[in-house]
Amino acid sequence: MTLAVSLSSRADSLDEPLPLAPTASSVHGVETCAGPPAETPLRAEQGSSGVMYNFAEHPKSIRAVAKKLLTAAVDASAEAQKSACDAAPCASENPPSIVFRVAPITLLPANVQQPLCLQLAERTSKLPLKYGTHEFPSVEKFDEWITQFSLGQGPDGKLLYEQCGGNCDPSYTFIIAPGEMGLKVNTEVYCGFARDRKDEMFALSTTLRHQCGHNAR
Repeated sequence: MTLAVSLSSRADSLDEPLPLAPTASSVHGVETCAGPPAETPLRAEQGSSGVMYNFAEHPKSIRAVAKKLLTAAVDASAEAQKSACDAAPCASENPPSIVFRVAPITLLPANVQQPLCLQLAERTSKLPLKYGTHEFPSVEKFDEWITQFSLGQGPDGKLLYEQCGGNCDPSYTFIIAPGEMGLKVNTEVYCGFARDRKDEMFALSTTLRHQCGHNAR
């Protein structure tokens, strides 16, 4: 299971971005930002989990595509937050989080899935597996950690392999915010259906998740 040669044996299905936008309401004449966080789609591309593609860091490899999408998302985050919060009567209190998702494109049909995968898919669709908060000084270091995690290396990777067993494929959602070191990352995993191993292509996407604060103007 890799995410840079990565995700070559497992991955997840992408969650749909939240379509809701922050809204303003008036309570006794006081304006508030009542809506949940809104997500602005940034980019979506496909990448190959093929071993040779990722070993050579081919432009179409998962690792290369992930690095490109994440770097662009970091660069875009500040301006996107300003635009989203200025559209509502809300102060821009916090920068947006980057949501990075990776999923296999082709899954095996339900009637050939292992019972374990059917059970885990139902369970983790409601309560995704979580792997704590990690900080990284750069996109490159984060990309290295993703590779190790998806290969079952390190404490979190070993736990992932224990919790998402059989031939089930995990779905990766990384929620990234500014941290003291650079990037603060929380990881959620949906463990679901096995993918068709004949298809090495994965879907990768980035969105910005906005949270506008109370309007103090």
